[in-house]
Amino acid sequence: MNNLLKYLTNNEFNQIKKETNLIKKSYMLVSILFKDKVDKNNEPYIKHLITVSFKMSTFDGRVAGLLHDVVEDIDGVTFDDLIDVGIPNNIIEVLKLVTKKPYNDNISKSKKLELYNKEIDNIINSDNELAVELKYSDMSNNYNMDRLKLLSSEKQKWFHLKYGENIKKLEKRMENKNDRY
Repeated sequence: MNNLLKYLTNNEFNQIKKETNLIKKSYMLVSILFKDKVDKNNEPYIKHLITVSFKMSTFDGRVAGLLHDVVEDIDGVTFDDLIDVGIPNNIIEVLKLVTKKPYNDNISKSKKLELYNKEIDNIINSDNELAVELKYSDMSNNYNMDRLKLLSSEKQKWFHLKYGENIKKLEKRMENKNDRY
């Protein structure tokens, strides 16, 4: 059974599965999955997904931008569930690269930071240009100063530690890619 059926009616599931436009398919899916979710600033979460999608430079990137948090944030949904509704393997591969692995809640912040830094390095070293661009688009929206200033000073410090150097590494990787061509 497809785990999306925990969140979708059979009719919604079948409509999404039949939709041939990947942007429309992805939007239909996330608009249902994230309809009641809010971000750290208490804004509708879907705004983040749309913003990341619009920052992407290709059609496949826009699809990945909409879907990038589905497996990470929607309990029980897997990449196979997305494949089952018609998301192509090349986009699934990008999503697999950028999806954070769940952390044990008992690990220290320094260990979480170490693991996150390794995840960013893995994306950079993957040579998957779309994954690099997607992670950069996601992080640049999360690290947006207008959004950050609404958070507590403790959360702001955490995001500076988490994103500050990593976003520079992604920018450098994207610049180096552009210099090669």
